[in-house]
Amino acid sequence: MLISKFGAADIEGLLEEYEDFIGEEIPDQLRLFLEKYNGGETPNTRFQCGGISSDLKAFYGLGKVKYSLNHVTPLNLRGSSYLPFAFDSFGNQFVMDLILGTVLFLDHENGHMTRMTNDLKSFVQVCESREVKCASVKSVEEREADLIKRGRKSVITDALRDLWRAEIERHSAMMLEEVIL
Repeated sequence: MLISKFGAADIEGLLEEYEDFIGEEIPDQLRLFLEKYNGGETPNTRFQCGGISSDLKAFYGLGKVKYSLNHVTPLNLRGSSYLPFAFDSFGNQFVMDLILGTVLFLDHENGHMTRMTNDLKSFVQVCESREVKCASVKSVEEREADLIKRGRKSVITDALRDLWRAEIERHSAMMLEEVIL
């Protein structure tokens, strides 16, 4: 799986503050993941596990990052505490049992949780990332030329150009690396 990590200068201090805030310890594998990557975006990443398949948009990180755990508290359900640590583009959460370290999928529409893997390392192994397609990093001019060549000049608008620019900026800022736990 590939990730564009958030990184943090004082991750140890941030981890201690967060554990104090939630009143629980973060399981070892999630702690190691946060120390190495501090969360991050996972473009073009999908999984299929436990009868569920979806994308994996990002992992939460600590501190002043795009998706911060600092705004997330454990869910107390059925006598256990589950910490949301990642999410898909549909608003579903990936949660970890804070005692057992198991990873579950929490469907935001019905609240149903499905056990996926025994630990974070196994979850990462079922996730597959594809490199960002060359088309998503083409310049605005190249994209316009492609559409004109296909006879679709009429769909080109300033709003579409702005959308392309935002996508190009987002992808050019990403430095992807393989997640290793």
